[in-house]
Amino acid sequence: MITNGVNTAIGVHQLSKRYGGSTAVDGISFEVGKGEVVGFLGPNGAGKTTTLRMLAGLVRPSGGSCEILGQAVRGPTLREVGTMIEEPSFYPYLSGRANLQHAALLHGGVRPRRIDEVLEFVGMELAAGKRVSAYSQGMRQRLGLARSLLWSPEVLLLDEPTNGLDPVGIAEVRDQLREVARRGVTVLISSHILSELEKLVGRVLVIEQGRLLYAGSLDRLIRRIDEQLVPYLLLSTDADELCRAAETLGHRLERLDDGRLRIWVPDTESDALIGRLSRLGVELIDARRESDSLEGAYLRLLKQDGRPS
Repeated sequence: MITNGVNTAIGVHQLSKRYGGSTAVDGISFEVGKGEVVGFLGPNGAGKTTTLRMLAGLVRPSGGSCEILGQAVRGPTLREVGTMIEEPSFYPYLSGRANLQHAALLHGGVRPRRIDEVLEFVGMELAAGKRVSAYSQGMRQRLGLARSLLWSPEVLLLDEPTNGLDPVGIAEVRDQLREVARRGVTVLISSHILSELEKLVGRVLVIEQGRLLYAGSLDRLIRRIDEQLVPYLLLSTDADELCRAAETLGHRLERLDDGRLRIWVPDTESDALIGRLSRLGVELIDARRESDSLEGAYLRLLKQDGRPS
């Protein structure tokens, strides 16, 4: 756990945000150390983006406080912060390069050659002369990441930076963020692609309905959430029939894009799983026990907190 002091890059203290009678963020507290890469997890509407917007000085808190590099937010250290919050917006009639030139001018203190450096870093140098209106969503995401890096920030606040990217693009952005972290930049990143986040971050924050459920290491999250449940990957001749059977047995399940089903089974019942499915008429092609993951632990944490299956 990071302790408050010279090694803290981001400090959040009983931070709240209310909109009328609705509470978006409800008294959360956490710290991120300098040079850390921390994942920020939560379902849609959990309060992730609102928290990031308060950290970036875009929204005023209703209560509590937040600090960047030891100074209150909306202070001068925000000049040391790079942000990519929600879908990045640009002037569509300008080229990617011109948009970055405009951002550099507004911020000030950016070397002209830095624009070429960040374009090359995110793999956008060949498309830099095209109007942004012709960009795909993935290209806009890359340009947004380039803009967040323009002034060599000490802290990065990233909200779903891989939206719209194909698997190759996601892997490239992951490698780029690893390189940024190696340079000592602090990164707080929200993402719904948990398998990718697991390969990048060392610590996670989990938020649900505005409340912080967990702050700690990936390993501890995976160990602490119902250690007696074990995940299995199943493939059958009829995916719908397999789902119905798993639901009949009362197991939590998740359908994967490749047609397989991931289910979590009490360890004491795992040996009998295949026989029970067979008696329900399921023909299995493959069945194997899976090492648990960030995604599995995260889903079970939300269920433990009362979220419906």
